[in-house]
Amino acid sequence: MQQLILELKENNEDYEFYPTAKEMIRPIYARLRSNMDILDIGCGTCNLRKFIKEFDEEKNQKYLNDIDLYNKKLIERYPDRPNTWHGKYFVIEKSQILINKLDKDVIVLGTDFYNTLLIDKKADIYFCNPPYSEFEEWTIEILKNGNCNKAYLVIPERWKNNERINLILSEYNIAYTILGSFDFSNAERQARAKVDVIEFDKRLYTKYGRYENIKDFDEKAFDKWFDETFKMRNSENDNKYEYQIEKDEVQKIKNELVGCKSKGDYLVNSYNAEQKKLFEHFKAICSLDINTLETIGVKKEAIKEAIKQKIKSLKTRYWKIVFDEFEEITSRLTSETRKEMFNRFQELQTVDFTLENIYPLILWVIKNANSYYNDQLINFFRKLSSPENVKPYKSNQKAFEEENWGGNRYFKNRDKISHYTLDYRIIMSSPFRTDYRGNLDGFDYGHKKSLLQNIFTIARNLGFDTPNQSEVFIPNTFGEKMTVYYKHSDKIFMEYRVYKNGNMHVKFDIEFAKAMNITVSKLLGWIRTKEDVKKEFPENMAKNIEKYFNINLSIGLDNNSFKLLGIINKID
Repeated sequence: MQQLILELKENNEDYEFYPTAKEMIRPIYARLRSNMDILDIGCGTCNLRKFIKEFDEEKNQKYLNDIDLYNKKLIERYPDRPNTWHGKYFVIEKSQILINKLDKDVIVLGTDFYNTLLIDKKADIYFCNPPYSEFEEWTIEILKNGNCNKAYLVIPERWKNNERINLILSEYNIAYTILGSFDFSNAERQARAKVDVIEFDKRLYTKYGRYENIKDFDEKAFDKWFDETFKMRNSENDNKYEYQIEKDEVQKIKNELVGCKSKGDYLVNSYNAEQKKLFEHFKAICSLDINTLETIGVKKEAIKEAIKQKIKSLKTRYWKIVFDEFEEITSRLTSETRKEMFNRFQELQTVDFTLENIYPLILWVIKNANSYYNDQLINFFRKLSSPENVKPYKSNQKAFEEENWGGNRYFKNRDKISHYTLDYRIIMSSPFRTDYRGNLDGFDYGHKKSLLQNIFTIARNLGFDTPNQSEVFIPNTFGEKMTVYYKHSDKIFMEYRVYKNGNMHVKFDIEFAKAMNITVSKLLGWIRTKEDVKKEFPENMAKNIEKYFNINLSIGLDNNSFKLLGIINKID
């Protein structure tokens, strides 16, 4: 920890970094439900997440110790633990050093607290251990505009006498409970500060003694922000206005990016200009007399809904453009993993669009892409691992016989089978089907093309120059031999035939099969050295394998995506 603090100080990124102690988290953990989403503001080293996992492990261990022998056997068969937090973990963090150390599944929603809009960052709970010299401003902003049910803050005990904080509690009808008082005398970074851990409950009791509906609370939070920002009087009705992003607007921005030296600067300036224009328009509308607006059929609720959708759509448009700039990264993903990654990217669209926030997004893309490159290769390898396609390691013959692969083509436990190679001649399930006449079905063209393009993507990641994504190799009849050549070469990458029984017989270039077998075996820990390959692989797979032993699928932080967006010199 001392080394980390020294590194932060040397780079002017300390920002009053005092890691939260475990005992400060314990009373918060007692009130945490397993499916709650968390936004950790000024997350530092994510001690909240770290200690939640430790408390989960303690609770589950106690659970296992307390149950009887019969139930223990059931737990061994069904290993999912009953008491484990599994919500999403969002953070706001300014220090790039700390951002670089975050786990890949931690989602950064902002970097600068004062330039981050909280009202659209919805989470079940907010947690914050703010800089104590600025705790008043941080506390007020979170209590006023935090889009959460509850906020847990670690702040100096003098907060109780702060007039502004007490005024906010009264005005917004926020209940609070002091969960404990602590100091940093025995913390990772020692200090004399004495703090309270407080639960601020932003939900309100209804007249029936129950908490209001979370959707109602969400609307009220936005209503409050809207009224303070745009100063519009009166309200009625509930008109809905949906804003659709125009494709030609996105294309216009992309066209202007071509040849642009600093794409990051251009995009942020363009976004700020659009947002400023948007706010000016709505302020102008809101300055009109309410009777005038009603005369032309404009209601306050319709304007509120419109600006909510406009803000969301504007961020979505620009983050989507940034994501599209990562083509050199995302082109290495198969269709399934690209879709999965983009779906997770959707969660980032509440992040405020600033130059500083582009950095953690690029970092997020690279970290997750590297994980996907490995996972998709292993998944592809596993999908092809049926009994007729595999050959066990020489030292694994007996284990394969005991598993009885030969009698079950659709072996359900294939992920548990280990230490084998795939042949370069493969029988796989075909995406091609017969129509009602028994001929080759011409429909669902995209799915057929997708399978082949996924194979090409896997091969390109291993260093094989396969055809472009746009090239198509679709047979016209069953049994027709299709040949796919390497790009700009007369050498064959793969041959395949499709049969009516639903099988697709493929013959890969044996060099591709070698590269795939070696890379997957290394990733799964089945082999470590070239000698292991020669000792365990079939003879034809073990020849001339030196060039495939050091294949690196990952992308480093010096990737051109930083340069493409023109931000690297500004961020460093």
